[in-house]
Amino acid sequence: MTRTEAERLPGRLAGDPCDTWILDPDVECADPATVRALADEAWAVQAAGLEERAPFYRDRFGGGLAKVTLDDLPSLPLLAKSELKESQLADLPYGRHLGVPAGDVKKVFQTSGTTGSPSILALTTPDVQDVWRRIAARSYFATGIHAHSRVLNTFGAGPFVAGATHGVLEHLGACSIPVAPGDTARVLNSLTIGLADTLLGTATFATYLATIIEDRGLDGHAFGIRHIITGGEPGGGIPAVRDRIVAAFGARVTEMMGLGDVSPSLFGECPEGGGMHFSGQGLVWPELIDPDGNPVEIRPGAVGEPVYTSLVRSAMPVVRFRSGDIVEIQPDGCACGRTSFRIRCIGRADDMFIVRGVNVYPSAVQEVAAEFTPWVSGRSRVVLTGDAVTVEPPVLVEVGLAGEGAPEDLAARIEAEIRSRLTFRARVELVDDASFGEAGYKTRALIRR
Repeated sequence: MTRTEAERLPGRLAGDPCDTWILDPDVECADPATVRALADEAWAVQAAGLEERAPFYRDRFGGGLAKVTLDDLPSLPLLAKSELKESQLADLPYGRHLGVPAGDVKKVFQTSGTTGSPSILALTTPDVQDVWRRIAARSYFATGIHAHSRVLNTFGAGPFVAGATHGVLEHLGACSIPVAPGDTARVLNSLTIGLADTLLGTATFATYLATIIEDRGLDGHAFGIRHIITGGEPGGGIPAVRDRIVAAFGARVTEMMGLGDVSPSLFGECPEGGGMHFSGQGLVWPELIDPDGNPVEIRPGAVGEPVYTSLVRSAMPVVRFRSGDIVEIQPDGCACGRTSFRIRCIGRADDMFIVRGVNVYPSAVQEVAAEFTPWVSGRSRVVLTGDAVTVEPPVLVEVGLAGEGAPEDLAARIEAEIRSRLTFRARVELVDDASFGEAGYKTRALIRR
């Protein structure tokens, strides 16, 4: 089905072109048996040639991967990001996990390299057009971006994988209006002249814009922004953060999520809400594991770390790659017609810290702090000293202020709510929201000093 044909399908709510339509109904609305058949077929081809193409996997599996079915995957070792980095350093520039001749690499992204030198993400032309772009088109279309959309895209064009967004918007036929990450002046100008009806960016950048709008006395509802899609970090699914963005712009807010080693856009939340739909059917195989690496059934209410296997990607496929995200599976069924499971992202496994035996994710702290609007901006962060996972209370939490007029006991109120709901003692410091920076791409919910 072509994009034009898909857009002729009626929306669930007649008259609203941004409501629930389906881009790829043969896959996105397919029954589980059909999706499984697509995945089995793709994996049979991938497994048969993976060891031959990539020395890393030849050494890892010793010639037995072709006999492994999708049901057998949990018996294989998990793959960590650090192992891919070691593979890259062992055979520069791409690594021993490159699955194609170097001449077939036609697109290269790099990670931020915040903990060392950047990692390389290489793709062939089919990897870009038939895998990444197809998955992303499903997830972006699910959020409500269609050919009629005019999208102000605050994700930079490179070197990070978020730059792939620009090609996806073109693929969907949308009007793309790119701006550099953190270019607040250009973003505000684009909004005030009515250039866009859709805003794409991180949740922290959207909340930062909300604070700027308030400080300057602007009417965000007059911008004509109907839809805001957040991604790149947890936050857009936190009710208080989402409510603050909605209040500032009067726009619908949906969420998306992905990761570069698999696909930068892998989940998209439809206008029905209720979590992000998995969009990698037939192209990526998902699993869920507990902190010890044991399989967890993907069912409503389950919490765990997603693990992904590339069913189609050629240049740098992954087999049982640990995402590092912690997600909760949402209830089954959606009025949009999509049949894949839905998630909310709770946080990052590597950001979790332990206070007196209690596991804490910074996003949970953000959720509590964000509820103290209108006095807070919606941005906050946990500040730890040293590298230890187990920390002693009180835990320093910096909370951004929104304007003036906050009650004198605001910090104490937030501390009490954190103690009540998250069962650990915090020391809250109220800071000027500007101290968080312009939040051009991501803002860390946890920092160590």
